[in-house]
Amino acid sequence: MDVICFVSGKGGVGKSTLTANVASALHQAGKRVLAIDLDPQNNLRLHLGMEVQDNAGLVREGLQPGSLFTSPAGVHFVPFGQASGDDLQEFAGFLRRHPHWLAAGLRALAPLGFDYVLVDTPPGPSVYLQQALHAATRALAVLLPDAASYATVAQISDLVERHTEDNPRFEGLHVVLNQMPLKGQLAHHVREALANDPDVRLAPVTIHRDPRVGMALANQDTLVAYAPAAMVTADIQYLIDWLLDTTT
Repeated sequence: MDVICFVSGKGGVGKSTLTANVASALHQAGKRVLAIDLDPQNNLRLHLGMEVQDNAGLVREGLQPGSLFTSPAGVHFVPFGQASGDDLQEFAGFLRRHPHWLAAGLRALAPLGFDYVLVDTPPGPSVYLQQALHAATRALAVLLPDAASYATVAQISDLVERHTEDNPRFEGLHVVLNQMPLKGQLAHHVREALANDPDVRLAPVTIHRDPRVGMALANQDTLVAYAPAAMVTADIQYLIDWLLDTTT
């Protein structure tokens, strides 16, 4: 089971969108996939066709076979769920007391035979990020090709290193540039800077900007199903090919 943690240093980088689309593309590639939303914003479900008013999720039901949903495209997923401020505080406290709760839950789900588990996390440091990294085999840091995202690289690298020190299964962090414009000097300067940074491992795929990403979300669909011929869909397929080739 390859557990891939999607992380970011700031919000608004398209992390949940990318998580959902990678899950859908892996499923189309014939892999058995589970997507888990560990972000209290509870947005991943919207990309996977869950009813907006449904408040179920792991914050109440935990991580067990009965808490799994299946998207119209066939992707299995666990939403975070809707929770009040008090519920969130209680859940966060529980996770601090049980830092390997997610890892234990995934071991219990092993008989279901998932090839890949994708975990969406909130931006920046959090107890949810710690849980994901304790269970992860690798991590993808999603960045926009701008100065604000570039400035977060050192922070997210430090967080990943700190929370995977005791995880012998962890293979490393790669950076994925998202929403790359076809033109724009700054974006290409950021990409070049990352590629030349000896402390950064840049994924060999860049995800291009495309308005159909938003259209797919408005239709509660993944991009790979909504616009299969788009350039950005091809980008995601290249990312999938790389993930499949590098799975140990």
